[in-house]
Amino acid sequence: MTRRALVLLVALVAAMAGLSAPAAAAVATTAGQSTYLPQAPSRVLDTRNGTGARPGVVGAGETIDLVLPGTPAGATAAVLNVTATAATGTTVIRVYPQPAADGAPPLVSNLNVVSGGTVANLVVTRLGVGGAVRLHNGSATVHLIADLAGFYVDGGSGAGFSGRSPCRLLDTRGGQPLQAGQPRTLPLTGTCRDGGVSGVPADASAVVLNVTAVAPTANTFVTVYPGGTRPIVSNLNPSRGQVVANQVVVRVEDLSDRVQLYNNAGTTNIVVDLAGWYVPGSGDVFHPVDPFRVLDTRQSSPVAAGAPRVLGLSGAGALPWMAKALALNLTATRPTANSHVTAYPAQSEAPNPPVASNLNFLRGQDVPNAAVVAAGEDGAIRLAVGAQTVDLVVDVAGWFGPAGDGWDISWPQCTTAGSTTSNHPTGGAFAVIGVTRGTFNLNNSGNTCLADEWAWASTLSGAPSAYINTDANVDNPHWADAGPKAVDCSAKQKTSDCGYNYGWNLASFAAPKIPAAPGGGKPFVWLDVEGPYAGGPFWTDSVATNRAVVSTAIARLRGLGYRVGIYSDRASSTAPDWKLIMGDYVRTDVQNWVFRAPDNNPAALCVPASSFSGGPVVMVQVQPGQSGQAFDVNHVC
Repeated sequence: MTRRALVLLVALVAAMAGLSAPAAAAVATTAGQSTYLPQAPSRVLDTRNGTGARPGVVGAGETIDLVLPGTPAGATAAVLNVTATAATGTTVIRVYPQPAADGAPPLVSNLNVVSGGTVANLVVTRLGVGGAVRLHNGSATVHLIADLAGFYVDGGSGAGFSGRSPCRLLDTRGGQPLQAGQPRTLPLTGTCRDGGVSGVPADASAVVLNVTAVAPTANTFVTVYPGGTRPIVSNLNPSRGQVVANQVVVRVEDLSDRVQLYNNAGTTNIVVDLAGWYVPGSGDVFHPVDPFRVLDTRQSSPVAAGAPRVLGLSGAGALPWMAKALALNLTATRPTANSHVTAYPAQSEAPNPPVASNLNFLRGQDVPNAAVVAAGEDGAIRLAVGAQTVDLVVDVAGWFGPAGDGWDISWPQCTTAGSTTSNHPTGGAFAVIGVTRGTFNLNNSGNTCLADEWAWASTLSGAPSAYINTDANVDNPHWADAGPKAVDCSAKQKTSDCGYNYGWNLASFAAPKIPAAPGGGKPFVWLDVEGPYAGGPFWTDSVATNRAVVSTAIARLRGLGYRVGIYSDRASSTAPDWKLIMGDYVRTDVQNWVFRAPDNNPAALCVPASSFSGGPVVMVQVQPGQSGQAFDVNHVC
């Protein structure tokens, strides 16, 4: 049984007045990049009284399709606080874009509810068909409530995001708990509990917080809201004695309009951790995605105290290397003790978890919470548990990265032949820098301008990545170099073993030349696989040999700790390089950077049909003849 309540809610002009972020300079975005418009918190769905849908419980397998009131033009995603209450049994609530056709919900979860429980969780969701969001109840019956916090909109009219390692702003334990009916002002500036500075700028239009209620003396709800009249919404719904956390995105007009914390009944301690903020006219842009699962330790091994799990996200799967922060849903399941989980950037200089938490749970309890987590070195985050063990499930809702398009440059941009200085593009969000100058002679100095170009690229908002020419031909003087395979290739044999040695030696030659990422760690690396081919000067006419070169180079670079992708012609080209060089070689585990965009609309190629290897398409190149620029332009999908 499926029940749809597709409701087009009409917002009153008076209710919407003044709810958008203050006017500011626009963020310089390109296609597919969104900025944030915070709203005053408002209730948009309550099945208990029919707000946003006909009244009545949501049955097992039923859905509600909801178009949000006041959805601005160009809206791509919404930020909602979703609450499930009065469940008649254990169930899972999933929130996702309304699909074009009915089908099974995605294998993700947002709320895990037990019989009689009340659970709230922040949800960031892309908008689907007709701008609608779908809420799906797995089993039993339940009432659903949703409060709107804001919208992401296509373009730069909203605010960009800046994430940070978690900073504890408030902890009332050992001090004054929050009293019923008495709002508490939360200063957003000042010193974190670990001694750092919060860093919230004066022109922030919204902040991202993780708010935890600790041991309330009565069943209650907690509301986090801007200064002024308290809205009829809630963010946390803890029962007496519980420890309950929820992420909150809350609008602020300026830092004099401080965030308010309201407790409805009894007293409760409150802990608040800062994860980031939004500023009009600057910061990173959002890329909403259909939700997908990236980790489920129930299929491997639980996370143990003292052994944080490192999860590589940026540069893995469908997430590009320049994803600087991730919008996630974390779920703790089957914990063996009362404990907590902290998600934080993976940084070698700060391996210990910060004084903060994202999830708080009791032994045996399933608890979800949204988290915006900044990516650390090598695009990774850490997940640390406070005591004993817990299984963790991680779902992705989107990612934040630099605004605008990027460039790729190499030795042709050197000021003169053999120079160590280079001509640089103006502006741009990031750059891909060539390491080698062809591979005919591995003893050459490669790109003599590499250091200069890397230093310039490191000043851009997005981290640079590197690319390596991976041409392979038996006439190369290094074809017969010794390698891991004990074979003699001096007669220019076109065998897989000879290709294996060549790919290994190529990667071993190039890797030491690749500079470190600006923030430390190893940058993302692309392998260039393009023509001429079929026995020409760059590749052999043996598909098996060519495959051995590329696959071995990938394995060697990964063994050295690099994330690796492939650059080649789009699959829909009339003579695609990948197919001519590699045949029908499928590598779904390798990200694709495609070139030969048909026009100056690279976003049109950010689709699975453009993939040459079967891997995700994460970047598209537009060449000067199409873009009108003097340099190749790269668009991140």
